[in-house]
Amino acid sequence: MAGKGGGAWKVAYADFVTAMMAFFLVMWITAQDQQVKQAVSYYFVDPMGSSKKSSKNGSVAQHLQNGTVPQAESVSQGKGRKSHTNPEEPSPSTKAVHEWLVEDKSASEYWQNQANQARDAAARSPEVKSKAIDERDEAVRRLSKQMQSELKEGVPVKARGIYQDLLVNSLNDVNWTQLAEDILKTN
Repeated sequence: MAGKGGGAWKVAYADFVTAMMAFFLVMWITAQDQQVKQAVSYYFVDPMGSSKKSSKNGSVAQHLQNGTVPQAESVSQGKGRKSHTNPEEPSPSTKAVHEWLVEDKSASEYWQNQANQARDAAARSPEVKSKAIDERDEAVRRLSKQMQSELKEGVPVKARGIYQDLLVNSLNDVNWTQLAEDILKTN
C-alpha cells in the first residue's frame, strides 16, 4: 500500500507530534519557578554560553544579564501560595553579623535583653493594642531598627574614604529584619 501513494498521513502525523512536543515544552516551562525560567531564557539568548556578563559589577556570584522575565514579581509561583524556590540565601554581611551575634557572648546577651525590651515595648504600643499590627511584627520592626542604628553608629571614626564606604555598604546589605526575627525566636 505504501508503494502506491498513501503516505501523506505520515507527514501530517509527524507535524502533529512535533506540535504536541512544542506545546508540552511550553506548558512545562510555564509551570516552573523563576530560576528555571531565567535559565531557559539565558540559554535561548546565548546557547553556547560565550557571553559571560555579570549582572552587577563586583558581584560575588556572577549572573548573566541578557534580559528579564517580564513582570517577574507578579508571575505565579505555583504550589498555591508557596514558592517552588527556596528563600534567598542570606547575604555575606547578614551571615557575618549573625555569626558574631551567636559567637560573641556579651553581644548575644545584650541583644537578647534588647529583644525582651522590644517585645515589651511592642506589647504596650497603641498600634498593637488597637490590633492594627501584630505584636511580633512590631517587636521585629523595633529590634531591627535598633540593631541597624546601633551597629551603623559603631563604624570607626578613623575609617575614612573607601574603608568607611565599604563598611557602610556592607551594613546596608544586612537583612536586619531577618536577624531580629532570629533573635526573637531564640528568646
